[in-house]
Amino acid sequence: MKMPKGKWQTFLVIFGLLVLPLLLFRPVTFGGKTLLPADNLFAFEPWRSFADQFGISVPHNELLSDLILENYAWKRFIMECIEARQLPLWNPYIFAGVPFLAAGQHSALYPFSILFYIMPIARAYGYFTVLQFFLAGLFMYIFARTIGIGRFGAFVAAITYTFSALFVVRVVFTMIIAAMAWLPLLLAMIELIIRGYGLGDNPRPPLPYVVLGAIALGLHVLAGHAEITIYTLLVMAFYALSRLAYWCLIDRNPDNQLTNFSGSQSPLLRGVLAAPTGRGCPLRAAIVIH
Repeated sequence: MKMPKGKWQTFLVIFGLLVLPLLLFRPVTFGGKTLLPADNLFAFEPWRSFADQFGISVPHNELLSDLILENYAWKRFIMECIEARQLPLWNPYIFAGVPFLAAGQHSALYPFSILFYIMPIARAYGYFTVLQFFLAGLFMYIFARTIGIGRFGAFVAAITYTFSALFVVRVVFTMIIAAMAWLPLLLAMIELIIRGYGLGDNPRPPLPYVVLGAIALGLHVLAGHAEITIYTLLVMAFYALSRLAYWCLIDRNPDNQLTNFSGSQSPLLRGVLAAPTGRGCPLRAAIVIH
């Protein structure tokens, strides 16, 4: 039995969202290189004494030192605890010791961090980054389709989000890209929950979306970057309030005087309220590509 055309198109989109990050990060996945800025170690002793032997004068980018001095050390410590069959509750290597598991930014409990526990850590960074880029693209595609954008338009939205400067310049900060990847899925769940409560077309039971949204938010938090979590919660709140305001002022009351303003006021108001969802705005017809 042949697969329906729509499913084939969706499969190709998902395949493309996986292949593109693999191509971009090919040197650190299949090429034998690593995202770790190992040359930054030569700015410190005892490595500095051997810098000339490796032809290194100064690190390429000292701003990336956190990855090799901190994040890599965290991963090594987690592996030590796993091998010793202990929970990484306490880090004894800093002063007299500091709490470790409670800190959160190490991403130890983030499910996709398992790559660091089953692969050489230096290689795992490349594959972890590819996986987070794929998730970001997939979730943006789901969100775009949820608000009614066609497959090609949703694919463009996914690529735009995944390969934006927001992600690309932060590839060496694993906890940041991991946290940012979940935002589109959270917005999609908000949209589906609002519809499920009868505030839109085709109402459906919202409980599955509440559960899935809660899981997504939990994974987002486990990714380990509190600042991104704050930004994400603010965006979620803005989206939910805007979506509810649009429904209350326009969807529910099509004869509301807000929709009958003369001149440019009405389109402007509708555009502002509809912008987070792409619903009801005249501009949407121009940007959706089916």
